[in-house]
Amino acid sequence: MNTNKNISDKQLRKVFKETTLAVPSSGFMENLMLRIEKEAVKEKKKRSWMVYGQIAAGVSGMILLPALTLYLCSLFVPGFSFSFSFPVINLNFDTNLIVIGIAVLFLLMADTLFRKHKHSKKATFDI
Repeated sequence: MNTNKNISDKQLRKVFKETTLAVPSSGFMENLMLRIEKEAVKEKKKRSWMVYGQIAAGVSGMILLPALTLYLCSLFVPGFSFSFSFPVINLNFDTNLIVIGIAVLFLLMADTLFRKHKHSKKATFDI
C-alpha cells in the first residue's frame, strides 16, 4: 500500500535493502537497566521531597491558622478567664467588580469545558 504518491514501492524496497540493522553491544541491556534504575531513584527522591513538603505545609497550617485566628480575633487568656474581642471590620463591596469577577469566572469555566470537550472529541476520532 503506497501512502505517499511521490515514493514508489521500488524506491522503498531499495531503501530498506540498503539499511543494515546494527546489533547493540553486549553491555547495552545492562547499561540501559542501570540508567532506568537511576532515573527511578531520582523520581522516588523527588516524590519523597514532595511528600515532606506537603507534611510540612500541613503542620505549619495546623500551627499558623489557629495562631492567626487567635491574633485576628484578639483572644486573650489571662489566667483561666477567657476574653473574646472581635475587631470591627468594615467591608465595602463594589457590585460592578463582583459582577465582572463572576462573569470572568463563568467565562473561564466555559472555556475549560469547551477545551475538554474538543480534546475528548479529537482523541476519539484520532485513530
